[in-house]
Amino acid sequence: MGRSKILIIVLTLLMTFGCAALYYQQNSLLEAFEEKTYDFRYATLRGGIPVDPSIVIVALDEKSIGELGRFPWSRTEFARFVTAQKAAGAKAVFMDVFFPEAESAHADGAFAEALAAAGNVHLATAFEFAADGSVSSVVRSLPALRQASGPSFHVNLVPDADGVVRWTPLYLVDEDEGVPSLALAASSALLGVSPEPSEYGVTVGESLIPTDSWLFTLINYASPPGSFAKVSFVDVVEGRVGEAELRDKILLVGATALGIYDMRVTPFSNNSPGVEVHANIIDSILHQRFMQRGSLESIIDLIGILLLGVVAAFITLSLRHSISLPLIVLLLLAHGGFAYAAFLRGHWLSMVYPTLSVLVAFSATAYLRFFFLDRKTKQIRGMFSSYVSSKVVDQLVRDPSQARIGGESRTVTILFSDVQNYTGFSENLPPQEVVRVLNQYLAEMTHIIMDQEGTLDKFIGDGIMSFWGAPVEQPNHAELAVDCGLRMIAKMEELGAQWQARGETALSLRIGLNSGEVVVGNIGAEGKKMEYTVIGDNVNLASRIEGINKPYGTRLMITEATRQLLPSGVYRLREIDCVRVKGKQVAQPIFEVLDKGGVPAPWESAFASALTLYRERRFGAAEEAFAALVADYDDPPSRLYVERCRLFREEPPPEGWDGSFTAREK
Repeated sequence: MGRSKILIIVLTLLMTFGCAALYYQQNSLLEAFEEKTYDFRYATLRGGIPVDPSIVIVALDEKSIGELGRFPWSRTEFARFVTAQKAAGAKAVFMDVFFPEAESAHADGAFAEALAAAGNVHLATAFEFAADGSVSSVVRSLPALRQASGPSFHVNLVPDADGVVRWTPLYLVDEDEGVPSLALAASSALLGVSPEPSEYGVTVGESLIPTDSWLFTLINYASPPGSFAKVSFVDVVEGRVGEAELRDKILLVGATALGIYDMRVTPFSNNSPGVEVHANIIDSILHQRFMQRGSLESIIDLIGILLLGVVAAFITLSLRHSISLPLIVLLLLAHGGFAYAAFLRGHWLSMVYPTLSVLVAFSATAYLRFFFLDRKTKQIRGMFSSYVSSKVVDQLVRDPSQARIGGESRTVTILFSDVQNYTGFSENLPPQEVVRVLNQYLAEMTHIIMDQEGTLDKFIGDGIMSFWGAPVEQPNHAELAVDCGLRMIAKMEELGAQWQARGETALSLRIGLNSGEVVVGNIGAEGKKMEYTVIGDNVNLASRIEGINKPYGTRLMITEATRQLLPSGVYRLREIDCVRVKGKQVAQPIFEVLDKGGVPAPWESAFASALTLYRERRFGAAEEAFAALVADYDDPPSRLYVERCRLFREEPPPEGWDGSFTAREK
C-alpha cells in the first residue's frame, strides 16, 4: 500500500472519529436534525397504530362550552360529572384541570363531597421551573379538594428545544415527595399496581419503563390526535353517554376546545391537546411499547458511525466513482432501514451521525483520492500509456511508488531492433508507400512489445528501442524480452509474406538484447520535452549487439548477462562469438536465440565443436568444419568463420589471444 493511500486512510479515520466525538458531545445542531428524523419515523414511515380502548378522553370541548357557558364552569358541574362517571362504572378519572382558588362554599363543598363519594378521581399538580432547572412554584388544587380526591399526579410535559414533546418525567418532587406523572398514575390504577422507581427505570406491574437518571422516559407515540376514544364533558354530565362507553375505563379529563387547551407539538402534529399526549404515554405503558435511547443505543450508534465511515472510505478509495457512488447510496439506505427496524422494536438509533460519518468519509476520501491519487493516476496514465501496456499502467496505478520518474538505478533488459536494408527499400518506393509500410511495421511491433509487458522507449527511424524491468519491476524481464524478440521476428516474416504477395520486397529484422544496471527516469528538458527512458553503458551495449547481427547474418542476439537471467533449458541458444565491441575493453560472449523449446538440430553441436577448434587456434580444422556447415546448412555465422579462419591461417593472432574478436564498427 502506497504512502498516499495510508495518508488518506489516516485522515479519513480522524474525520470519522471526529463524527463520533460530535455524537458524544451531542452537538446541538446535529441533535436538532436527529430529532427531526425521529419525528419522521413516526409521522411518515410508521404512521398510527391501534390504541387501547380502555383509555377515554373526556373533552372540555366547544360543545360543552356551547351548553355550559364560558369556561371555567362552576364546580357544581364538575361535581355532576364526578357523580355521573361513578354511576357509569369508570375505573378511574384523572383530571387535567386545576382548581387552585375558591369559588364559593356551596360549589366547592359540592365538588368535594362528590370527589369523596366517588373515590376514583385524581387531581392534577403542575410544576413551574426556574432557568436553572429548580422548581420555582407548584400549582395545586384547593387543599379540601385534594383531601377528598385520590393521590395527585403531575401533568408536566417537557418539550425539547424545537418545542416538540418527546420526553416526559415519570416523577417530580413536591415537598420531598415524589409525584407520579398522569400517565404513570393512570396506568398503575388500571393495572391495579403501585409504581416502583429503580436505578434502571420505573416498574409498573410486569413492565419496566426505561428512563434516564432523572426518571425521564421517551414517549413512544401510538397515533396522531383524534385516535383515542373521546366523549364530550357535557354529554357525561347530562347522562347522554352510555354506560358501556365508560365502564372500567380510564377517563382523562382535559381541554380540547380552541383557546382553552394547552397546545402541544408532537411528531404527529403541531397542534395536539396535552391530554392526548398523556393518553399516548398510558397506551405505551399498558402495551409495553417503550422507546429507548440509552447506553446500548449509544454503543450501537458509535459502532455504526465508525464502521460505516470506514466502509464508505474503503468503497470510495477502492472503486471507481461510477460504482462507489451508488454503493454509498445503498449503504445509507441500508443503515436507514436498520435504524427504522430498530425503531419499530423500541430503539432510537441515530440516523444523522452515521449518515454524516458516511458523507464525511465519502467526501473526504474522494477529495483526498483526487488530490493524492487520481491526479497522480492521471499523470501516470498520461506519461506511460503510450510507452507500456494497459496491464502495466494498471500495476503502476495500484502502486505508484514503482513509477519513480525522478531517476533511479534498475536492472533491466534492453531491446534494440532494426530493419535490414530498409534504406535501399525506401528509396525504391513513393513516400506514401514508405510511410504506409513503416506504420504497419511499427504498429505490429509496438503491439507485440506492449503485449509482452515491455516499455516502448522510442522509434529511431525504422529502429525500435524498448526495455523490461521498469517502470514496473519484473523479475522475469529477460525472459519477457527474449520472447518479445522471437515474436517480433515471426511477425516480420508474416508481414514479409504479405508484402511479397503484393509484389513488394520482404524485409527482415535484426534484434539485440542486453541486461544490466541502468539509470531509468524522466529525462529531458523540463517544461519542454521529457521522456521516460534508460541510459547507461548497458543501453549502449544492447545497441552494439543489435548491430553485430549484421556481419554474422543472425537475427536475434543476446549477451552473456541476458543469457544468465534466462531459465535453464527453455531456449535454444548457440554461442556465436566472444566480441569486444567498439568502446569496450572487455570481450563479451554473445549468443544467438534460435527458438524457445524444440529439439536441437544436429548442426548446433557441429557449430559448437567448430567454434572450439577455432578458439584452440586449430584454424585449418575449424575452417573445414565451418565450411561443412555452410555447404550443408548455409549457415551465415559459419560463412563468416570460414573467412576468419582463412585469414588467421595466413596471419595467426598474437600469442595470448583469448579467442575473442574486436568489432571495429558500431
